[in-house]
Amino acid sequence: MFDITWQELGLATWQTIYMVFIASFIGIVAGLLIGLILYFTQGSSTPLKRLLNYALSFVVNIGRSVPYIILMIAIIPLTRWIVGTSIGTNAAIVSLVLAAIPFYARIAEAAFEEISNGLLDASLAMGATTGQIIRKVLIPESLPSLIKGGTLTVIALIGYSAMAGAVGGGGLGQLAINYGYQQFNVGVMLMTVIILVVLVQLVQSCGDTIAARRLSKPLWILSVVLWALCIGSQVWPGTIAQQNTLKIGITNGVQQRIMAVAQQVAQQRYHLHLQIITFDDYNLPNIALNNGAIDANIFQHIPFLDAQVKAHGYHIVPLAKTFVYPMGVFSKKITHLSQLPDGALVAIPNDPSNEGRALLLLEQHHLIKLKPQVGVMGTVHDIIANPDHLRFQLINAAQIPRALPDVTLAAINNDFVKPAGPKLSEALFKEGPDAPYANIIAVRKGDHNPLFKQLIAVMHSKAVLDATLKAFPDGAAIAAWPTARQTDAKH
Repeated sequence: MFDITWQELGLATWQTIYMVFIASFIGIVAGLLIGLILYFTQGSSTPLKRLLNYALSFVVNIGRSVPYIILMIAIIPLTRWIVGTSIGTNAAIVSLVLAAIPFYARIAEAAFEEISNGLLDASLAMGATTGQIIRKVLIPESLPSLIKGGTLTVIALIGYSAMAGAVGGGGLGQLAINYGYQQFNVGVMLMTVIILVVLVQLVQSCGDTIAARRLSKPLWILSVVLWALCIGSQVWPGTIAQQNTLKIGITNGVQQRIMAVAQQVAQQRYHLHLQIITFDDYNLPNIALNNGAIDANIFQHIPFLDAQVKAHGYHIVPLAKTFVYPMGVFSKKITHLSQLPDGALVAIPNDPSNEGRALLLLEQHHLIKLKPQVGVMGTVHDIIANPDHLRFQLINAAQIPRALPDVTLAAINNDFVKPAGPKLSEALFKEGPDAPYANIIAVRKGDHNPLFKQLIAVMHSKAVLDATLKAFPDGAAIAAWPTARQTDAKH
């Protein structure tokens, strides 16, 4: 039911704790400092201080207003500059910190404003310096509010960490998306939700207890322990770093299980370690590859790569073909195209390449007509004939199977057919083996890593072929290179 190991679940839990703790610690410390500056400069009679307060307040408000998922993608160049990569758990921490700082800064500022002015005036009358006021008055008097605010910040970051999968950050959120949402596995979703609920309850309970007792020592002890564990988790793997390693980017879904077989073949036959990095978005694997964060990716067909190279100027080229995964058009409302009603709603993928792919498939079955020479990159705006007045809804490819009951036709990528329930053989119509959509291994142009030959051999191995055909039965996967089976079939 769960389709994951306890080791995977434990690793994902630790990744969440690792990301959230480091981001919370840095975010709370930095937010506290900013909160102090905002408090001391508000209403100041000094023009320079007023300007500082206005500028800092403006930046904090911007930081709080940007949705986290947009922030995470927007700061990819900054993330790469800080941690040397735009993917992985450490990369996710950067965006979490930037989300936490303005959040906690406002909490700290509000906590300081609750302190009685009389207490501050008395401290100043006794000759207390600014540093003494901070250490002896502001922080001690506002400690319960600061701890409660820190608790809210940690809980917010636990929620944000669920989006870390977009940059291959790991954690419970990515596990839930990869093995639960994408593969329609309710058991995995339930288990990850339970663990997240437990984590939130523990954080809230500990925060409330410490705030009520006005204790700071337990926080420092816990911080020291967690810092030791975090540092150890980064240092220890470095002492046993794998030689002959390739970082491979893929999109989540069934492909993860196939790549697990590829990892075994690579290790057993070639002592090659394949480090698999999963992404939730079709665009990020090429960004990561072009920037050198990964060595290759295996998720796209040539038309998609061509479109990405043209749009973004990537220096990426195909290395070898893997499989053709035919796209199919499904329906739960009709069993034959002759039953298609006028004005039917059609769901197609919203990424440019697969949008064009779906439209081309519809054109091949005479449902629409596209502009001449539009090729595989057509959009709904390129439709010049639509006799059935079809209405098109562009949806994330992984979401289309879930929308199948709500539309008349749905063009579903092969990766999401089996997890959603239907078989490719149940499609009203589908692509043939001659479709120009063979998936490829993509690498950076000019990268002649000798390990790539071994990678090709792994992906063309009988074990990977068998695993793929098992995961995609009934013609849902077709080897795009000459195989023994194809040779036997010809004879």
